[in-house]
Amino acid sequence: MNRCAGLLVVILVLALSVSAQEAVSDAVAIHSEIQRLYDFHPHSLDSSQIDKKSALLDQFWSKVTAHQDIYVPGLRRELADFNNPQFFLYDGSKLLLSLSHDPADRKLALAAIAHSDLRDIQLKDYFLLVHGLAAQGEDTTEAAFHILSDPKFQVFIPQHFLTLAQNYCLIYMLFPTDQAFWLQPAIERLQIESDETAQQSLLLLLWYAQTPESDRAIGDFSNDATKPASSRAAAAKLLARTGRRTSSGPSPATSAKEQSLRQKRRDRMKSVSDEALTDFDEYTAKIIAARR
Repeated sequence: MNRCAGLLVVILVLALSVSAQEAVSDAVAIHSEIQRLYDFHPHSLDSSQIDKKSALLDQFWSKVTAHQDIYVPGLRRELADFNNPQFFLYDGSKLLLSLSHDPADRKLALAAIAHSDLRDIQLKDYFLLVHGLAAQGEDTTEAAFHILSDPKFQVFIPQHFLTLAQNYCLIYMLFPTDQAFWLQPAIERLQIESDETAQQSLLLLLWYAQTPESDRAIGDFSNDATKPASSRAAAAKLLARTGRRTSSGPSPATSAKEQSLRQKRRDRMKSVSDEALTDFDEYTAKIIAARR
């Protein structure tokens, strides 16, 4: 190697070393900044304190937007760490989604917000965020199941004078997605869920699923003497609505008509309205008829 080539190698190595050191420095600085800015729970603050924190977060959002080359990688790194402040996991996810349309970032955000504290968040905002990602085809299962921890989870959609309790919020957060994402997790969650409101939300979700697997899960629950009487009664009532007996046999083939109805129902749930819910029920009735 001649002297010039050797000198170029040395310069390149030094440049890479400096770049690596700067990247580490940026990562440490961003982590510290997030810890400092988000070290609070909004639900524990008064209105004056919230106004002050909001102003600081607005400045942070502006700073991140102006320096995306540094901050977007930092946001991705920090959102993957669920030990970070819970409000950051939600607010930082919204910030990342405002800057990126990468499907990988949508998945990262969904995982992060599932670890947020619902007491710190406007429930309608959380609902619409998860529903919007469901409408894009993302697997929203974990983020949707997060609301099962709050029996009083409820949102009001003023444009349609529509109030959705936990059960239909859960349905709306999941039905625009591929049912394969959430069906088995919902069955497994029902088996271990202890809260009666959450049990009945899961039962209704599984009833709308209208599959042999969901039928069996509801039937098994209704016959389980260890489950609360009110939830068992709800399960029995759901089974009676279709008059379908559960079966342990293999799942029958799905007809083209039924597949079409399921896709139309899924697409309809991308819209939040009372009209969409009416159509949702009508498609479900047609699916029940097709299954017979």
